[in-house]
Amino acid sequence: MDTSGYNMDPVFYITALLLTGIVAGLATGLLGVGGGFIIAPVLFFLMESSGTPPDIAIRTAFATSLAVILPAALTGAYSHYRRGCVDAGRAIPMGALGACGSILGVLTATSSPAGILRVVFGLLLILVSLQLILSSRISPSHGRRNASIPLGFVAGFLSGLLGIGGGVVLVPLLVLVGGFDVLEAVGTSSVVIAMTAASGTVSYLLSGPGGQFSVGYVNLVQFTAIAFMSVPASRLGVMAAHRVDVRYIRYLFIALLLVTGFRMIL
Repeated sequence: MDTSGYNMDPVFYITALLLTGIVAGLATGLLGVGGGFIIAPVLFFLMESSGTPPDIAIRTAFATSLAVILPAALTGAYSHYRRGCVDAGRAIPMGALGACGSILGVLTATSSPAGILRVVFGLLLILVSLQLILSSRISPSHGRRNASIPLGFVAGFLSGLLGIGGGVVLVPLLVLVGGFDVLEAVGTSSVVIAMTAASGTVSYLLSGPGGQFSVGYVNLVQFTAIAFMSVPASRLGVMAAHRVDVRYIRYLFIALLLVTGFRMIL
């Protein structure tokens, strides 16, 4: 099955992939939001418009998005661990549950019709945009940290199902349920994301039909182009975050999520 997108103009196709990598990387660096929310819908719309069947297009989009997230997740987890911002005693069992949840998410995605996956992803985008609006009002609870361990399964399931990192869902839950401070929630979440992304990526590699420039459901052309631009763009975003007022960029990103979310649903 061809998921290369080469039924459209190749210059436009590659340019769109490179720009997607830039925007996803900047969003990650500036706002701390995983790029999957940008990568997955763009890839889906590109492949659908080039004639790829919707069921194949949406699974390839989720799989490739998750594969792009994996290197950054591994790097982020290591960096946070070195800075002492990881509760390893909870992160490891949480990540193990997340890996199991990710496998179940992939199995669900590969057996669900594109229409349902589109609606679920669109609804999640809208919920994430609301979470970004309210995130400044979230403060640590007095919850027990062990109570947060099962949340890893939820984050992992969403990661495998929709090709996202899951951090934007997991971080506020760790703060609200487990009483983590924000920095430690982000660090602990990064370890969980690395484990779930690894599990989900392998599952998509093994479960897909393969095809031109693809291994399983992961498209290698899309992966290479987006990852090539997202890594330096993420570093640029981190530097810019310390020098510019990100509030208006945040509002722009929220608007983008809302528009994309409704576009996926309608």
